[in-house]
Amino acid sequence: MFKRKKIQINAVLDTDIENLLKKTNQYESIVEGKVLCKNCQTIITPQNIGIINPNKSSDGNIVLEFYCDKLDCSQNFIV
Repeated sequence: MFKRKKIQINAVLDTDIENLLKKTNQYESIVEGKVLCKNCQTIITPQNIGIINPNKSSDGNIVLEFYCDKLDCSQNFIV
């Protein structure tokens, strides 16, 4: 018998993206087109956010990495 690997996924509804971005001080940067997809360098907008990946920087702070909604950019996160 095969066992399935369980993973926890934290998700945000589309309707809550703006609030999340404001709470993390990323909203203005995204609206101004200053944030790029970590994979393909496409400008991230509130409409094309595929994945927001929290990652620790070398100094221990949490840094948000943004990936657009293109399949090539999000496939590494699909299990």
